[in-house]
Amino acid sequence: MYAHPSGLIIDYQVVLMGGDRSSIHPPQHCLRGSGFQTLATEPATIRINRPHAYDLPVMKLKLRRTFEENGAPRTQGGVFIYWFVADGELTAQHKRRLWWMARDMLKTGVLQRWAYVICFAPCQPGAEDITFERLQEFIAASVPEFHLTTGPPVAVDRAAAK
Repeated sequence: MYAHPSGLIIDYQVVLMGGDRSSIHPPQHCLRGSGFQTLATEPATIRINRPHAYDLPVMKLKLRRTFEENGAPRTQGGVFIYWFVADGELTAQHKRRLWWMARDMLKTGVLQRWAYVICFAPCQPGAEDITFERLQEFIAASVPEFHLTTGPPVAVDRAAAK
């Protein structure tokens, strides 16, 4: 858990796949169980600048839930970002990850171990876009600290970077 002075709370997790491919599943199952409704699901990319510039593919979910707090109903929004990473592989697509696992098993006989990276921040309903922007900044700064796999280098516009 990370707390920003502005009050933003970020839940950042990495789930490592066990010996069975079903140990990582789409997040919608658990989110629904936590009372969240998915309002929108869309792919996005986050520019990572170290060790070289590349675009990290992520999946962005805008969430909403209603719960009771101190006897009164309360509505909460949220932004949930996730992606999958393995040795030399990055994707935000669960089906693509499954396909790549099958491909690797057929080619090499080895079940590659995947990790599922989760970044979640609750927010006020309607504040999902600004929350996503802040999460993008956090992910761009933190991913180089723990990610070994990178995407292909992208050309950086030096004039725009100044």
